[in-house]
Amino acid sequence: ESLRAARFQIETLRHGSGTLQAHLPALSARAQRRLQQLHALVMAPLAARLAPCRRLLIVPCGPLGVLPFAALHDGQRSLGEHIDLALAPSARLALHALARRAAPAQRALVLGESSRLPHAAREAQTVAALFADGQAFVGAQAQLAVLEREAAQADVIHLACHAQFRTDNPMFSALDLHDGALSVERIAGLRLRPGTVVLSACETGLSAVAGDDEQVGLVRAFLGAGAARVVASLWPVDDGITSDFMSRFYGELRAGQSPAHALRTAQAAIRQRHPHPFHWAAFVLHGGW
Repeated sequence: ESLRAARFQIETLRHGSGTLQAHLPALSARAQRRLQQLHALVMAPLAARLAPCRRLLIVPCGPLGVLPFAALHDGQRSLGEHIDLALAPSARLALHALARRAAPAQRALVLGESSRLPHAAREAQTVAALFADGQAFVGAQAQLAVLEREAAQADVIHLACHAQFRTDNPMFSALDLHDGALSVERIAGLRLRPGTVVLSACETGLSAVAGDDEQVGLVRAFLGAGAARVVASLWPVDDGITSDFMSRFYGELRAGQSPAHALRTAQAAIRQRHPHPFHWAAFVLHGGW
């Protein structure tokens, strides 16, 4: 019940905040109350054990997979302010992640499918330009064959495109590239370096619970294909804020910071200007720190 209430408050901005500017302080306060309530239920019972921890890897149970853990707070500070957070879709993948680190962010493969999302091309070119060895394929070039040909050599894969999560069958969930759908099944056929994959699209971090309480969706597919870390979103994201977020995230990553630290730094920067959790807490790191 608390989780549904928190998601409801967060997603009041789902269709944009332009007409709600005058109400943002009140809406933010409501969301914060719900997130504090969730913190009391989920994290407070673990406070003593978590006190000395600087990193936390969570395997969420059931519906907790849609919970923005970084935004949970005790009334004074949020969890994401003082601890490096990551999620894993299963205990098996969590153990696997602990045994590997993400490759240094040097070579980037960036696809921006702009026929459905006009901003995707600009985002892709901006991200690629942050890397000395960055390739951007935009518009009609953002094709399945390009991804399948180039992905195995990339340390960072950034996909800016439309996405669809299928609640009826998560195996049909897909990222829409220019010439077709990059489905969960097709992702599983990729052979990736142990690098970082960033899914800059709406609701790419959603999943469904399969047997043994494991989360199934796009994130799990990329981890299964060899990625060490996957950054994905829990709800629709604002184009302008996402662009700023990604610039800060990749700046930290290129400087040698871990994906978890880079994500936390980017979240903190966005939160200073846009305190509503809808704006800064959408992206979640999966796989490990």
